[in-house]
Amino acid sequence: MQQAISGRSTATIQGKSPAPSTPNGSGGLVRRVTEGDLSRWETSEKARKQAEKEQQKDPMLSIAAHIKTSWDAAVRAKQGGNIEQRLIRALRQRRGIYDPDQLEKIKSFGGSEIYMLLTTVKCRAAESWIRDVLIPPGDKPWSLSPTPIPELPEAMEVKINEIVKNEAVQLVMENGPEAITNEQIAERMGELKDQALREKVRQSKKVTKRFENKIEDELVEGSFYTGLSSFIKDLTTFPTAFLKGPVVRMRKKLVWTEDQNGDVKPAVDMSPRREYYSPSPFDMYPSPGARNVQDGYICERHRLRRTDINAMIGAPGTNEKAIRAVLDEHGTGGLNQWLGIDQERADAEDRPNERDDPDPIIDCVEYWGNIQGKKLLEWGMTKKQVPDPDIDYQICAWLIGQWVIMARLNPHPLGNRPYYAASYEAVNDSIWGRCPGDLMRDLQRICNATARNLINNLAIASGPMGEVYMDRLMPGEDPEDMHPWKLIKSKDSGTGTNNPAVRWFQPNPMAEALLKVYEYFFKQASEQTGIPNYIYGQSDVGGAGKTASGLSMLMNAASKTLKGVIAHIDEKVIKPAIYDHWTHIMLYDDDIIKIGDINVVARASEHLIIAEQLQIRRTEFLDRTANDYDMSIIGKKGRAHLLRETSDSLKFDTEKVVPTEADIIAQERAEMEAAGQPVQLPDGSVVPAAAVIDAAGNQAGQSPGAMMGPAIATRQ
Repeated sequence: MQQAISGRSTATIQGKSPAPSTPNGSGGLVRRVTEGDLSRWETSEKARKQAEKEQQKDPMLSIAAHIKTSWDAAVRAKQGGNIEQRLIRALRQRRGIYDPDQLEKIKSFGGSEIYMLLTTVKCRAAESWIRDVLIPPGDKPWSLSPTPIPELPEAMEVKINEIVKNEAVQLVMENGPEAITNEQIAERMGELKDQALREKVRQSKKVTKRFENKIEDELVEGSFYTGLSSFIKDLTTFPTAFLKGPVVRMRKKLVWTEDQNGDVKPAVDMSPRREYYSPSPFDMYPSPGARNVQDGYICERHRLRRTDINAMIGAPGTNEKAIRAVLDEHGTGGLNQWLGIDQERADAEDRPNERDDPDPIIDCVEYWGNIQGKKLLEWGMTKKQVPDPDIDYQICAWLIGQWVIMARLNPHPLGNRPYYAASYEAVNDSIWGRCPGDLMRDLQRICNATARNLINNLAIASGPMGEVYMDRLMPGEDPEDMHPWKLIKSKDSGTGTNNPAVRWFQPNPMAEALLKVYEYFFKQASEQTGIPNYIYGQSDVGGAGKTASGLSMLMNAASKTLKGVIAHIDEKVIKPAIYDHWTHIMLYDDDIIKIGDINVVARASEHLIIAEQLQIRRTEFLDRTANDYDMSIIGKKGRAHLLRETSDSLKFDTEKVVPTEADIIAQERAEMEAAGQPVQLPDGSVVPAAAVIDAAGNQAGQSPGAMMGPAIATRQ
């Protein structure tokens, strides 16, 4: 295989070598490499063989075989269920491209090949409409809120019981056993729990606000809204759209640091980032019969470059030997496995020459599903990771060719996959729904056929047509040479009928009838998709749409369809994605105060038509409560809350407009102390300081018994 090197700086090897070839004297090719090149080649070849040997072990083969079997079943289900053809038809319809078989029939008939971009207009309008709702400028389609009734920590429960017990004992010692009843004890305990819950809610709101700011910052840096924008485009184009995340990736970031002299210097920071993106529906392969993305297993097809594979070396859960074997095999031109739909997809996406790339892509299958614990232990996972070898575990594994380059346990506590899916029109118990193109496919074909017939008819009827007796024309006379004042020379018919040699007639134009047909089915497209013309600026709106109030009513009615779409996205994408992001922070971040009781609120529906009305109602409420009677009820803090909410909705800098609650409380306390009045607590009650129980269960001020006696005496 190779020639030994002894006292020479170069060597000639016959076979595979990374060095370039040079011609020898006989006209052949001789590969010449240095000792360093040969050494590196030997190391690479040894690593490849070792990886191949490792991969041939039973656990390696079993994991690879399990993923390959699952992948093949998912591909067959997607092909056999006509999903791939639905996807490619939807893409062509959105782009205004005829299916090949239909285009062939049109060409065989002749005439116009015009394609009316009716679906494109509807999809573009729906896309803009949904984007305005889900990605409102200066706002976000979600928020966090603590649960209405948080759970008190066990330590706080114990502390409250101890306080009530001590108060009861002290009261009995002072006034005798008849001075207290069980009802009074229960009421006192309820009072202290209510105070503790109010304090818990107040602190939870502050922590939740910090969580919300942190998540929003990570979503912006992690391309969540970019991925959501791509998701919306897919939603209006394909039967189903997908969003994936959070996916943790190491990313370089340019930061600016200050040195000892105060000079600002650039630096590159490499840190993990939670990212999101929208996988193409062509690349998603759920298990046969899956009802949602969390049912069964799911595979995602990645199309990688060598640089992507290189970046995986050293990542947690990866097999470096398998990765290097993949790189070596790819160098020989392997690892690109084309599917039947790939060329049609490449043509529709304007990549017709994709297969001619000298740096071919690497096909990779990302598998999320179950696998037996025994196989994972044999693959190399620890007993701590896989405590029971007999049960199945949720894993994420990457398969390239025959190589399993990565396998990890699913990090989600509930085993959820980081995939979310929604459709313009959902279908129960199915991942695949229907898009606007599906809903108006027949109407698009009718409008196309009508437009082609209209163009063909106008072309035919644009001038007269003639009939010529060719045998009666004089020699050299060309009947196709037409111009004004032309004299056509012809012979006598010989029958005595004086029948003209050339006869003309005018074909009937059918434009009016065809236009009526087109207009009818064009309007039906609005009914089928729920996307009326006036949504995207159509000025020809009759009936109620001629007035501003009437058009507003029509817009409200039209929004009902969109509300259903947005509600589906809220429940299937926005809420679970934000909740999983929060869960990821709770599991792995230690730089923020954590809270367990939290709800994700999808706010997109608020922006459907009613946003402006809500602002009007807020302004009316502020005007009506601007009087001394209402102010005596809501107080300064209540008024400040109303102003704060209104200021936020108007995109003002609220902190500069409205004082914070802490500033208002400090001002009120200062006024009370100056007037010699009891200090008012944040919850609005005026009680001695000894009754205050903080979120940790601690009581400030006097001894616990100071509260039970007067309170019970007052009630008696």
